[in-house]
Amino acid sequence: MKLSVINLSDTKIKNSLKYWYNLATLEEIDQGKNWYKDAQNFAEYLSQKYSIDSYICASVISALSPNNKWDRNKIDAEEVIKAHINGHQDVKVCTYNSNKNKAFAILNGETITEKSPKTHAFAMNVGLLSSEHITIDKWHLRACVTKEKADAVESCTAVQYRRIEKITSQLAKDLGMKGYELQAIIWVTIRNNWK
Repeated sequence: MKLSVINLSDTKIKNSLKYWYNLATLEEIDQGKNWYKDAQNFAEYLSQKYSIDSYICASVISALSPNNKWDRNKIDAEEVIKAHINGHQDVKVCTYNSNKNKAFAILNGETITEKSPKTHAFAMNVGLLSSEHITIDKWHLRACVTKEKADAVESCTAVQYRRIEKITSQLAKDLGMKGYELQAIIWVTIRNNWK
């Protein structure tokens, strides 16, 4: 049976997140604290290069992010933006076609709403460095439920998403940082230590 946040108390989730934070090296803490600033700089780069609002660029990045490595996500975002500017959608990306279609829809005026909590939070974190949003991805969910490599549920309901966001935000506040900084530190640390 896969581990899930549904079966855990808030205290157990918070303790598990604390474990991953405490495991972080100084380098991982530095990487995490700067991750969203660096991502925002990339969105700004796209914005300036293609004359598109930086939050829209961040939203395109977010739409293309599921199961996409960061370096490839950046390539895909730029390719989708270039294709949009050139008036076509014939571009290959390394994520799902439905996500590519969402990215083009964003470039045509749609917005990511809170009905899609992960991609909305990611766009808010990258585009606006919003301290009110925390990106809860499969790595964060793993960090919530285990202190070692284990089979874990890698998605959650909107209600559980908000619960984890609240727990993470409170822990970040206790540690004197923004929620997205703590999430990024945990993301870097668990990925480096998931053996």
